[in-house]
Amino acid sequence: MKLKASHVVLVAAALVLLSGLGFQGLQMRNVQRGDVTSEFRPVGLATLLPAALDGWTIRDEPLGPSEFMQDAVAKNLNYDDYVYRIYQRGPRQFGVYVGYWSPGRMPVQKVASHTPDRCWTENGWTCEAEEYAYTLAVRPPGSPVAGNPGLKPGQWRRFTSPNGVRQDVVFWHLVGGELYDFGERFNAAPHPLKWWRDTVRYAFSGSAEQYFIRLTSDRSFEELADDPGFLRILEVLGRMGLATGKPKSPEI
Repeated sequence: MKLKASHVVLVAAALVLLSGLGFQGLQMRNVQRGDVTSEFRPVGLATLLPAALDGWTIRDEPLGPSEFMQDAVAKNLNYDDYVYRIYQRGPRQFGVYVGYWSPGRMPVQKVASHTPDRCWTENGWTCEAEEYAYTLAVRPPGSPVAGNPGLKPGQWRRFTSPNGVRQDVVFWHLVGGELYDFGERFNAAPHPLKWWRDTVRYAFSGSAEQYFIRLTSDRSFEELADDPGFLRILEVLGRMGLATGKPKSPEI
């Protein structure tokens, strides 16, 4: 008997739903065996990232404006460790956020969904410009020629807040030491195919070690390119896994 096109669509939808429920069951099994609910395993990010730089004032910031919001963010992100540090010198300012998840703690697709593309726009910020394979161009102090710091390419955005504040942003997501592929798109919503791919992988094997790294500045990063303090931060981020060469220990 020949099936109508509408029947084929319904059968296909049912198969997708059943397979999705099956993978959800596998994910729940991962949770039950302790992959996600395990004890926190911090790696000392606050000590790895410089807490003192010549000429810069430094402060650590929470991930929310209130204790309630901070707890909500912590439960949502479910990280093992994080640091959010602001560096200020005169009119110059930049911030560094690093989140860390030990293997198996958090699904890759969930970490990948918490980007500035989504979280900042949901809070009223507007993206004015974007690049999908942005390499920080820096130059050693005293050198007139820009050089490459040896960092993997990141996702770059220029955002404007509702009250007109500008922030340049570059971010990276490392999974098992490799860059997560966000694709050449603005990720206000996860890519459906990548989300499904990551869901399947996590259901069967859990997740690898993950870092989410974000740099922000009130000016272009090129304006910070010759600053020794900023170069020092890039060196540390390289040791966390962003270096393009042979991986190094984060201990410095």
